[in-house]
Amino acid sequence: MKTKFIFLFIIIVSVLGCRENSKRPEPNFYINLYTEDILNKTEFEKFSNNLLLSLLDTVYMSSLDSTEIQWYVDSTLRKVQINLNFRSLIVNDDSVIQPFDYDIRIGDEYIIRANSYEKIGMDIAPQIFQTIDGNNIQIGGKQNKPILINLWFIECRGCIAEIPALNRLQEKYEDKVDFVAMTFENEKQVSKFLKRKEFNFKHIVNAEDFIKQISTKPYPENIFIGKNGHIKYIEGGLSDSEDLDSVITYFESILENLLTE
Repeated sequence: MKTKFIFLFIIIVSVLGCRENSKRPEPNFYINLYTEDILNKTEFEKFSNNLLLSLLDTVYMSSLDSTEIQWYVDSTLRKVQINLNFRSLIVNDDSVIQPFDYDIRIGDEYIIRANSYEKIGMDIAPQIFQTIDGNNIQIGGKQNKPILINLWFIECRGCIAEIPALNRLQEKYEDKVDFVAMTFENEKQVSKFLKRKEFNFKHIVNAEDFIKQISTKPYPENIFIGKNGHIKYIEGGLSDSEDLDSVITYFESILENLLTE
């Protein structure tokens, strides 16, 4: 008897972005920015629930015997992450339209990515920054360690949500990687925030000009810089989903790649 096998673990994360006004009207229509299709709420829910199956062909293994099937399962069991990216609402007199696009990643490979991230590969000229602790750190140029720069600000809900996950990364790699949190906000604002929230990165403030040089899309953004001073990876915020461990594992794989360069 022919058998179909799909062994994929799916994570779906809705990315709303950071906005000062948290009171958002409820959309009654959705527009797919890839296809320009307009969906009502029921159609959108059906689309999002079946997004992976609508984009990837079903895996057929009818010609495999039981040994080959077991090999396939053991060798290709990979994590799939789907990020739904909700863009700025379009509000008309009688309708609220939610534009959206999405990213799909299997393992370390993106099948579809909404943003192009042209700044991957950028060569950063060496600059010396002072942290709020009064220490100096070089970003760019030849370095002894790779750097993870987290772009954030205090009123960004997504930024705050990912801090516990970032702290876990910092704790594991603190001797091998420089972890830097960078914001346009001032020292007084950040120091006050850090008194009530643990964020174990090296903090650089008043960095709006440099952030404009290296950033791509809305906050939060995580920028991975290799020891040669080049931007190697750019990722959005870490999920605060129930399966956070698998999301952290992906960031760990990036750090491991940078450490072996």
